[in-house]
Amino acid sequence: MDAIVLAGGRLPPEDPASAAAPGGLKCLQEVGGRTMLQRSLDALSAARGIARVIVIGVPPETPLDCSHPLEVMPAESDMIRSLQAAAARLAPGAAGADADRAQALVVSADAPLVTGEMLDWMRERALDGGADVTITAVERSLMEARFAGSGRTYVRLRDAELCGGDVAAFRLAIADRGVELAERLVRARKHPWQIAAIVGPGTLASLMAGRLTLAQALKALNARLDLELSVLVSPYAEMAMDVDKPEQLALVRAALEARGLDAQG
Repeated sequence: MDAIVLAGGRLPPEDPASAAAPGGLKCLQEVGGRTMLQRSLDALSAARGIARVIVIGVPPETPLDCSHPLEVMPAESDMIRSLQAAAARLAPGAAGADADRAQALVVSADAPLVTGEMLDWMRERALDGGADVTITAVERSLMEARFAGSGRTYVRLRDAELCGGDVAAFRLAIADRGVELAERLVRARKHPWQIAAIVGPGTLASLMAGRLTLAQALKALNARLDLELSVLVSPYAEMAMDVDKPEQLALVRAALEARGLDAQG
């Protein structure tokens, strides 16, 4: 499976960390002696079954190390357009009888606690499931037990309370389908009520009333997108521990220190 690392995202000038992030790029902040982006590449290097890696959103001269063939591409106007561009680059190399089922792993460069073991878990289940798009989520109880005060955004369903993860997979062949709707959903990704409203008034009403289950939400979303979306509830809270705020950066640094990782780790 190929992999795409989303490395865009700039810190505002007033953020104290922006001075230490080259070009203001959030992913180039150091945690435990390495940039967050390099930690994502370290996880991919340690993962099994990874063929090629595309990093999107950093200057081509950025020093990067990866055990797999690596290419850097510029960011497009938004996340969906960037994934489309990467899929177009990767698709020719997926020729053959199974080309239509070829998938790419998507990793966010601001989730530096993800490890090769976690990516193996995701890759194996995405391949076994064969959905058009596979996303990850983490239960609130697990997230709060592992990272108290992490500031995640949760969706309260009748049978679960979940926050979104930072690792996904998608079938390369569907990259051009439903782009406009996908862009709207991505823009609303931190606002569950907005997502439910986009899917439909019935879904929004069920969510507000506390009646919506995960299976019902998926059924409605799949019908709206006209594709098969699957959600994997991850046993790894680290897969949802991304860094948007100083307090989240402090949690990540503390977790790395607890692992005993120094500048060489």
